[in-house]
Amino acid sequence: MKQQKKKVLIDINSVIPYYVTGRSNGIGRTTLELVKALNSIGDLPVDIALFSQNMKGVGARNLQTRFKGFHLYLPHREKWNMMIARTPIREWMTGYNLMHIPHNFEHVRSPEKCIATLHDALFMKIEEKAFSHAAMRIMVPPFVRRCRRIVTCSEHSRKDIVETMSVSPESIDVIPWGISHNVFTPADDINAVRMNMAGRFKVRNPYFLSVSCNAERKRSDILVRSYIELNRSAPVSHDLVMVWENPPSALVEEIHKSGFAARIHLLSGVSETDLVMLYQGAVAAFNPSSYEGFGLPVLEAMACGIPAVTCRNSSLPEVGGDAAIYLDEPIEHSLIETMQRFERGEVDCAETGRKGRKRAAEFTWDNVAQQTVNSYLKALNITL
Repeated sequence: MKQQKKKVLIDINSVIPYYVTGRSNGIGRTTLELVKALNSIGDLPVDIALFSQNMKGVGARNLQTRFKGFHLYLPHREKWNMMIARTPIREWMTGYNLMHIPHNFEHVRSPEKCIATLHDALFMKIEEKAFSHAAMRIMVPPFVRRCRRIVTCSEHSRKDIVETMSVSPESIDVIPWGISHNVFTPADDINAVRMNMAGRFKVRNPYFLSVSCNAERKRSDILVRSYIELNRSAPVSHDLVMVWENPPSALVEEIHKSGFAARIHLLSGVSETDLVMLYQGAVAAFNPSSYEGFGLPVLEAMACGIPAVTCRNSSLPEVGGDAAIYLDEPIEHSLIETMQRFERGEVDCAETGRKGRKRAAEFTWDNVAQQTVNSYLKALNITL
């Protein structure tokens, strides 16, 4: 008699904003890509189901996979989740053997039946105004210590998790994120892309690109000020394009007072299609972060065949390898020097882009999905 497969329930609540607004954060994007890649595996050794919770009914059917969906018509809010965690409602609904929490933390009744993806230990090491790090420092460590296994996306993150949360390294699987190579790819016609950028975003000059947010560690303010300083010292042929949803008003005012506001483009509400074209049309992409659990913008830039400029800290060298251009500290000086190298044509963009594409080819979602299945099997004590 054929043995019934164990059921793995994946919490897809981090994906929901994509289907409501058309945009999602890095955690939502990685979760969506993981589910899509798992769906492409023909004969899985476990049964996978998807769990969602919201009042709109947005859930598994939106992802259009073969996996069964379970939906709880309650708000996905802190107080509701804490109340739900006091009951076995998810267990009754789904009958799962293992629940995958791919967004760092969730209030659950039985962490011992969970595998959690902890993207980094940033909140244990850095205090950022834009995020509730104090609350995470209280909630996350005891949760992950009780989970059956932990998945993280870099060796650096594993080291930080072990050191800051007293988690056994043997219980942590490192699975680097992948990238959709059919989406993030070099332009077929670079001139057409740049004409599109000129029409859509009024970017008519060659440009440097940065994909950012309000986290202080991104050091986007330093990039902007370095660009302004470079313009003050000599005429600059490149514009600066910042994909930045809600830049600080003080910095926006500083840009307007600088006299170079026409050269600095702050873009928000950018779709994935536009984001890819922005990468494709850029001369280089700058990611001067002081800490990353992985560094998806570096991988995205390399996959699109443009030079990726980043820092030699945290997990970033694990992504960039020998294909990225690295900034030295203090980055205020290094940023200006690196932009000047591009201005003077001293960077072989074609060769750097070729190396980047070769490096990016090592990161695939198919590989992520297969390694994730292996983590499920270890958590369930299944040997094939």
